[in-house]
Order: sequence, then structure tokens, then C-alpha cells
Amino acid sequence: MASISLFAGLALVVGVGLGAPSVLEAQEEVVEYRQSLMQAFRMHMGGVGAAMGDAAPMGHAVHHARAFNGMAQALANAFPTGSEGGRAVAAIWSDRDGFMDRVTAIQTATADLVEAAESGNAEAVSAAMQAVRGTCGACHQTYRDPASQ
Repeated sequence: MASISLFAGLALVVGVGLGAPSVLEAQEEVVEYRQSLMQAFRMHMGGVGAAMGDAAPMGHAVHHARAFNGMAQALANAFPTGSEGGRAVAAIWSDRDGFMDRVTAIQTATADLVEAAESGNAEAVSAAMQAVRGTCGACHQTYRDPASQ
């Protein structure tokens, strides 16, 4: 009976070990998530831009702005310690306070974009989009490696 329990326990430990992702796989998944988040930012920025033109109704800017702001709230958790990779530079982790200031700036800018989009005022949306672009660019200038040539 004891040998059956020992065998079952060993099988459970081995089985759990086989199903768990390696540290490298987990890190790669975080990097992929982070890259998909940035791609979604670009898509929603394009959606707001389309609503500013004739490609989509102005009301669609509200949906894109809200989605953008929601994802900006998740941004801080997309760069956990040990998730180096992609175009993220080491300063994200070595200058955490500075990086978090940039994250707060994008969260504030996207919240302002939501407010502007909800107003329906095209000039306010345009100004808010400029602010969002500025916060994205400032962060990328410091915390992102340039694209490979």
C-alpha cells in the first residue's frame, strides 16, 4: 500500500513538472504579451484617427479611446522583473521609478483621450491624441531599443 502511495506521489510530481513551462518559455510569453499590447495600442490609435477622418463615425473614437486607456492600466504589469527581451531595454528595470512615471503619463494621457472622445469635440480629440503620441514617444525614446535595420 505504501509503495502505491509513493508511486502515485512520484507520478504527480513528475507530471506537474512536465506540464509547467520553463522560465525561458514563461519569459517569452511575457514578451509576446507585451508586444501584442503595443500592437493593440497602435490599432486603437489608428481607430481614433479613422474616427477623426471620414473612415469611421466619430462615436467610434470613444470605443477605441476606452480600450486604449484600459490597456494602459495593464502596462505596468507587462514588464515584470525577469522579463527582459524584445526591444525593452534594461533601464526599465534599473530605473523603475522613471519607467513608472512614463507609465503613469500614458495612463493619464489616455484617460484625457477618453474624456475628449466622449465630448465629441474633434479639436479636443486631436489635442489629446497629440499628448498620447508624445507620452508614447518619450517612453520609447528612453526605454525601447530602436528597430533592427
